[in-house]
Amino acid sequence: MKKAIVLAAGKGTRMKSDSFKVMHKIGGCPMIKGILNTLDQMQLDEIAVVVADKMDVVKECVFPHKTFIQQEALGTAHAVLSAERMLSPFQGSCFILFGDHPLFTKETLEKTQSLCEEGKDVVVIGFEPDDPARYGRLIVDGDGLEAIIEYKDASEEQRKIKLCNSGVMCVNGKYLLELLKQVKNENASGEYYLTDIVGIAKRQGLKTGYILGDKEEVAGVNSRQELAQAEAVFQKRMRQRFLEGGVTLIDPLTTYFSFDTQIENDVVIEPCVFLGLSVYIEKGAHIPAFSRIERERVKGNK
Repeated sequence: MKKAIVLAAGKGTRMKSDSFKVMHKIGGCPMIKGILNTLDQMQLDEIAVVVADKMDVVKECVFPHKTFIQQEALGTAHAVLSAERMLSPFQGSCFILFGDHPLFTKETLEKTQSLCEEGKDVVVIGFEPDDPARYGRLIVDGDGLEAIIEYKDASEEQRKIKLCNSGVMCVNGKYLLELLKQVKNENASGEYYLTDIVGIAKRQGLKTGYILGDKEEVAGVNSRQELAQAEAVFQKRMRQRFLEGGVTLIDPLTTYFSFDTQIENDVVIEPCVFLGLSVYIEKGAHIPAFSRIERERVKGNK
Protein backbone atom coordinates (compact mmCIF):
# COMPACT_ATOMS: atom_id res chain seq x y z
CA MET A 1 0.00 0.00 0.00
CA LYS A 2 0.97 3.62 -0.48
CA LYS A 3 -0.20 6.26 1.99
CA ALA A 4 0.36 9.92 2.86
CA ILE A 5 -0.25 12.09 5.90
CA VAL A 6 -0.33 15.85 5.48
CA LEU A 7 0.21 17.92 8.64
CA ALA A 8 -1.98 21.04 8.67
CA ALA A 9 -2.71 21.80 12.33
CA GLY A 10 -0.54 24.93 12.58
CA LYS A 11 -2.30 28.23 13.16
CA GLY A 12 0.29 30.31 11.29
CA THR A 13 0.55 33.27 13.64
CA ARG A 14 3.28 34.88 11.53
CA MET A 15 0.74 35.30 8.72
CA LYS A 16 -1.15 37.78 10.96
CA SER A 17 -4.44 36.55 9.58
CA ASP A 18 -7.85 35.37 10.72
CA SER A 19 -7.55 32.56 8.15
CA PHE A 20 -5.66 29.34 8.86
CA LYS A 21 -2.25 29.33 7.19
CA VAL A 22 -2.93 26.39 4.88
CA MET A 23 -6.01 28.16 3.51
CA HIS A 24 -3.98 31.01 2.03
CA LYS A 25 -3.87 30.67 -1.73
CA ILE A 26 -1.25 30.09 -4.40
CA GLY A 27 -2.58 30.56 -7.91
CA GLY A 28 -6.08 30.87 -6.48
CA CYS A 29 -5.87 27.47 -4.74
CA PRO A 30 -5.54 26.97 -0.95
CA MET A 31 -2.05 25.67 -0.17
CA ILE A 32 -3.41 22.52 1.46
CA LYS A 33 -5.47 21.73 -1.61
CA GLY A 34 -2.44 22.30 -3.83
CA ILE A 35 -0.33 19.61 -2.16
CA LEU A 36 -3.32 17.25 -2.08
CA ASN A 37 -3.83 17.76 -5.82
CA THR A 38 -0.23 16.66 -6.36
CA LEU A 39 -0.67 13.60 -4.15
CA ASP A 40 -3.90 12.72 -5.95
CA GLN A 41 -1.91 12.37 -9.17
CA MET A 42 0.22 9.64 -7.58
CA GLN A 43 -2.58 7.09 -7.15
CA LEU A 44 -1.97 6.52 -3.45
CA ASP A 45 -4.21 4.13 -1.53
CA GLU A 46 -4.90 6.46 1.39
CA ILE A 47 -4.35 10.15 2.10
CA ALA A 48 -5.19 11.86 5.39
CA VAL A 49 -4.82 15.37 6.80
CA VAL A 50 -4.05 16.18 10.44
CA VAL A 51 -5.77 19.36 11.65
CA ALA A 52 -6.33 21.06 14.99
CA ASP A 53 -9.68 21.37 16.73
CA LYS A 54 -12.13 23.90 15.26
CA MET A 55 -10.56 23.80 11.80
CA ASP A 56 -13.81 22.89 10.06
CA VAL A 57 -13.06 25.11 7.08
CA VAL A 58 -9.90 23.10 6.43
CA LYS A 59 -11.75 19.81 6.82
CA GLU A 60 -14.28 20.98 4.26
CA CYS A 61 -11.52 22.05 1.88
CA VAL A 62 -9.71 18.69 1.94
CA PHE A 63 -12.85 16.54 1.63
CA PRO A 64 -13.18 13.69 0.60
CA HIS A 65 -9.81 12.95 2.21
CA LYS A 66 -10.14 11.87 5.82
CA THR A 67 -8.97 14.09 8.66
CA PHE A 68 -7.58 13.45 12.13
CA ILE A 69 -7.49 15.97 14.97
CA GLN A 70 -4.34 16.78 16.93
CA GLN A 71 -5.84 17.77 20.28
CA GLU A 72 -2.64 19.35 21.66
CA ALA A 73 0.26 20.99 19.85
CA LEU A 74 3.01 18.75 21.22
CA GLY A 75 5.18 18.49 18.12
CA THR A 76 5.30 16.96 14.67
CA ALA A 77 5.73 13.34 15.77
CA HIS A 78 2.72 13.76 18.05
CA ALA A 79 0.79 15.21 15.09
CA VAL A 80 1.49 12.15 12.94
CA LEU A 81 0.45 9.88 15.81
CA SER A 82 -2.93 11.60 15.72
CA ALA A 83 -3.48 9.48 12.61
CA GLU A 84 -2.53 6.28 14.43
CA ARG A 85 -5.62 4.47 13.15
CA MET A 86 -4.16 4.40 9.64
CA LEU A 87 -0.62 3.53 10.77
CA SER A 88 -0.96 -0.08 11.85
CA PRO A 89 2.09 -1.82 10.34
CA PHE A 90 1.55 -2.41 6.62
CA GLN A 91 3.52 -3.40 3.56
CA GLY A 92 4.33 -0.26 1.65
CA SER A 93 5.37 3.34 2.16
CA CYS A 94 3.92 6.41 3.84
CA PHE A 95 4.68 10.01 2.97
CA ILE A 96 4.66 12.65 5.68
CA LEU A 97 4.32 16.19 4.35
CA PHE A 98 3.28 19.65 5.50
CA GLY A 99 0.26 21.55 4.25
CA ASP A 100 2.24 24.78 3.99
CA HIS A 101 4.70 23.34 1.43
CA PRO A 102 2.63 23.77 -1.75
CA LEU A 103 5.35 23.57 -4.42
CA PHE A 104 6.52 19.95 -4.33
CA THR A 105 6.26 18.28 -7.72
CA LYS A 106 4.97 14.81 -8.48
CA GLU A 107 8.37 13.93 -9.97
CA THR A 108 10.30 14.71 -6.77
CA LEU A 109 7.83 12.84 -4.58
CA GLU A 110 7.92 9.81 -6.89
CA LYS A 111 11.72 9.80 -6.75
CA THR A 112 11.55 9.82 -2.94
CA GLN A 113 8.96 7.06 -2.92
CA SER A 114 11.02 4.91 -5.30
CA LEU A 115 14.06 5.10 -3.02
CA CYS A 116 11.88 3.95 -0.12
CA GLU A 117 10.45 1.08 -2.16
CA GLU A 118 13.93 0.03 -3.27
CA GLY A 119 14.99 -0.73 0.30
CA LYS A 120 15.41 2.46 2.32
CA ASP A 121 13.21 2.50 5.42
CA VAL A 122 13.31 6.28 5.98
CA VAL A 123 13.97 8.71 3.12
CA VAL A 124 14.16 12.48 3.66
CA ILE A 125 14.14 15.29 1.10
CA GLY A 126 17.04 17.61 1.85
CA PHE A 127 18.07 20.90 0.26
CA GLU A 128 20.75 23.59 0.43
CA PRO A 129 19.16 27.04 1.03
CA ASP A 130 20.93 30.35 0.57
CA ASP A 131 20.40 31.00 4.28
CA PRO A 132 20.27 27.74 6.27
CA ALA A 133 20.01 29.43 9.67
CA ARG A 134 16.67 28.21 11.04
CA TYR A 135 16.45 24.80 9.37
CA GLY A 136 17.23 21.41 10.84
CA ARG A 137 20.50 19.93 9.58
CA LEU A 138 20.95 16.55 7.89
CA ILE A 139 23.85 14.56 9.34
CA VAL A 140 25.02 12.25 6.58
CA ASP A 141 27.48 9.38 6.25
CA GLY A 142 28.20 8.49 2.65
CA ASP A 143 24.84 8.11 0.93
CA GLY A 144 23.15 7.28 4.25
CA LEU A 145 21.50 9.60 6.74
CA GLU A 146 22.63 9.43 10.36
CA ALA A 147 20.22 11.91 11.95
CA ILE A 148 18.40 15.21 11.65
CA ILE A 149 19.32 17.83 14.25
CA GLU A 150 16.91 20.70 14.82
CA TYR A 151 18.56 24.13 14.77
CA LYS A 152 17.79 24.85 18.43
CA ASP A 153 19.55 21.65 19.46
CA ALA A 154 22.47 21.82 17.02
CA SER A 155 26.04 22.51 18.08
CA GLU A 156 28.02 25.34 16.48
CA GLU A 157 29.79 22.78 14.31
CA GLN A 158 26.51 21.20 13.19
CA ARG A 159 25.06 24.63 12.35
CA LYS A 160 27.81 25.03 9.75
CA ILE A 161 26.31 22.16 7.74
CA LYS A 162 24.67 23.40 4.54
CA LEU A 163 22.38 20.40 3.93
CA CYS A 164 18.99 21.08 5.52
CA ASN A 165 15.73 19.29 6.18
CA SER A 166 12.75 20.13 3.96
CA GLY A 167 10.32 18.46 6.36
CA VAL A 168 9.16 15.80 3.88
CA MET A 169 9.94 12.13 4.37
CA CYS A 170 8.78 8.75 3.15
CA VAL A 171 8.84 5.86 5.64
CA ASN A 172 8.45 2.09 5.43
CA GLY A 173 4.93 1.37 6.70
CA LYS A 174 6.19 -1.71 8.53
CA TYR A 175 8.18 0.43 11.00
CA LEU A 176 6.56 3.89 11.05
CA LEU A 177 4.25 3.45 14.03
CA GLU A 178 6.94 1.76 16.12
CA LEU A 179 9.42 4.55 15.36
CA LEU A 180 6.93 7.30 16.25
CA LYS A 181 6.15 5.74 19.62
CA GLN A 182 9.83 5.82 20.57
CA VAL A 183 10.21 9.58 20.08
CA LYS A 184 10.92 11.52 23.29
CA ASN A 185 10.55 15.23 24.00
CA GLU A 186 13.98 15.73 25.54
CA ASN A 187 15.04 18.74 23.50
CA ALA A 188 15.20 22.55 23.62
CA SER A 189 11.53 22.93 22.67
CA GLY A 190 10.13 20.12 24.80
CA GLU A 191 8.36 18.76 21.72
CA TYR A 192 8.09 15.36 20.05
CA TYR A 193 10.10 15.87 16.86
CA LEU A 194 9.21 13.78 13.83
CA THR A 195 12.82 14.21 12.70
CA ASP A 196 13.99 12.04 15.62
CA ILE A 197 12.76 8.90 13.87
CA VAL A 198 15.79 9.08 11.55
CA GLY A 199 18.27 8.60 14.40
CA ILE A 200 16.05 5.97 16.03
CA ALA A 201 15.82 4.04 12.77
CA LYS A 202 19.58 4.21 12.27
CA ARG A 203 20.28 2.90 15.78
CA GLN A 204 17.95 -0.04 15.13
CA GLY A 205 19.81 -1.00 11.99
CA LEU A 206 17.19 0.24 9.54
CA LYS A 207 18.25 1.79 6.24
CA THR A 208 18.03 5.54 5.87
CA GLY A 209 18.72 7.90 3.00
CA TYR A 210 17.95 11.23 1.42
CA ILE A 211 17.52 12.94 -1.93
CA LEU A 212 18.49 16.50 -2.75
CA GLY A 213 15.53 18.70 -3.61
CA ASP A 214 15.37 22.03 -5.41
CA LYS A 215 15.41 24.95 -2.97
CA GLU A 216 12.44 26.64 -4.69
CA GLU A 217 10.40 23.46 -4.61
CA VAL A 218 10.90 22.71 -0.92
CA ALA A 219 10.10 26.23 0.28
CA GLY A 220 7.55 26.41 3.08
CA VAL A 221 5.21 29.34 3.70
CA ASN A 222 5.23 30.90 7.16
CA SER A 223 4.79 34.59 6.38
CA ARG A 224 3.23 36.91 3.80
CA GLN A 225 6.66 37.42 2.27
CA GLU A 226 7.12 33.67 1.80
CA LEU A 227 3.59 33.45 0.40
CA ALA A 228 4.52 36.02 -2.24
CA GLN A 229 7.73 34.11 -3.01
CA ALA A 230 5.78 30.86 -3.45
CA GLU A 231 3.33 32.61 -5.75
CA ALA A 232 6.24 33.85 -7.87
CA VAL A 233 7.59 30.29 -8.23
CA PHE A 234 4.13 29.02 -9.17
CA GLN A 235 3.68 31.73 -11.81
CA LYS A 236 7.14 31.01 -13.26
CA ARG A 237 6.21 27.34 -13.66
CA MET A 238 2.91 28.18 -15.34
CA ARG A 239 4.56 30.62 -17.78
CA GLN A 240 7.13 27.99 -18.72
CA ARG A 241 4.42 25.36 -19.16
CA PHE A 242 2.36 27.50 -21.54
CA LEU A 243 5.33 28.82 -23.49
CA GLU A 244 6.50 25.25 -24.06
CA GLY A 245 2.92 24.33 -25.03
CA GLY A 246 2.78 26.77 -27.93
CA VAL A 247 1.29 29.87 -26.28
CA THR A 248 2.76 33.30 -27.07
CA LEU A 249 3.22 35.50 -24.01
CA ILE A 250 4.38 38.89 -25.25
CA ASP A 251 5.46 39.88 -21.74
CA PRO A 252 5.52 36.72 -19.58
CA LEU A 253 6.32 38.56 -16.36
CA THR A 254 3.06 40.53 -16.51
CA THR A 255 0.84 37.54 -17.31
CA TYR A 256 -0.73 35.76 -14.33
CA PHE A 257 -2.43 32.38 -14.19
CA SER A 258 -4.57 30.37 -11.80
CA PHE A 259 -3.97 26.74 -10.89
CA ASP A 260 -6.76 25.54 -13.21
CA THR A 261 -6.01 27.76 -16.24
CA GLN A 262 -6.22 25.86 -19.54
CA ILE A 263 -4.90 27.27 -22.80
CA GLU A 264 -4.68 25.61 -26.19
CA ASN A 265 -1.75 26.28 -28.55
CA ASP A 266 -1.47 29.25 -30.93
CA VAL A 267 -2.99 31.66 -28.41
CA VAL A 268 -1.46 35.12 -28.12
CA ILE A 269 -1.60 36.95 -24.79
CA GLU A 270 -0.59 40.60 -24.65
CA PRO A 271 1.01 42.25 -21.58
CA CYS A 272 -0.70 42.83 -18.23
CA VAL A 273 -3.25 40.01 -18.28
CA PHE A 274 -4.75 38.28 -15.23
CA LEU A 275 -6.50 34.93 -15.68
CA GLY A 276 -8.65 34.04 -12.68
CA LEU A 277 -10.31 30.76 -11.82
CA SER A 278 -11.98 28.51 -14.40
CA VAL A 279 -10.57 30.02 -17.58
CA TYR A 280 -10.26 28.01 -20.80
CA ILE A 281 -8.79 29.71 -23.86
CA GLU A 282 -9.27 28.04 -27.22
CA LYS A 283 -6.72 27.72 -30.04
CA GLY A 284 -6.15 30.90 -32.01
CA ALA A 285 -7.57 33.35 -29.45
CA HIS A 286 -5.91 36.75 -28.97
CA ILE A 287 -6.11 38.25 -25.48
CA PRO A 288 -5.62 42.04 -25.44
CA ALA A 289 -3.49 43.87 -22.91
CA PHE A 290 -4.93 44.76 -19.49
CA SER A 291 -7.55 41.98 -19.60
CA ARG A 292 -8.93 40.28 -16.52
CA ILE A 293 -10.80 37.06 -17.28
CA GLU A 294 -12.57 34.75 -14.81
CA ARG A 295 -14.93 31.77 -15.22
CA GLU A 296 -14.93 32.11 -18.98
CA ARG A 297 -14.34 30.01 -22.07
CA VAL A 298 -12.69 32.25 -24.63
CA LYS A 299 -13.49 31.30 -28.19
CA GLY A 300 -10.62 30.98 -30.61
CA ASN A 301 -10.07 30.98 -34.33
CA LYS A 302 -9.44 27.34 -35.16
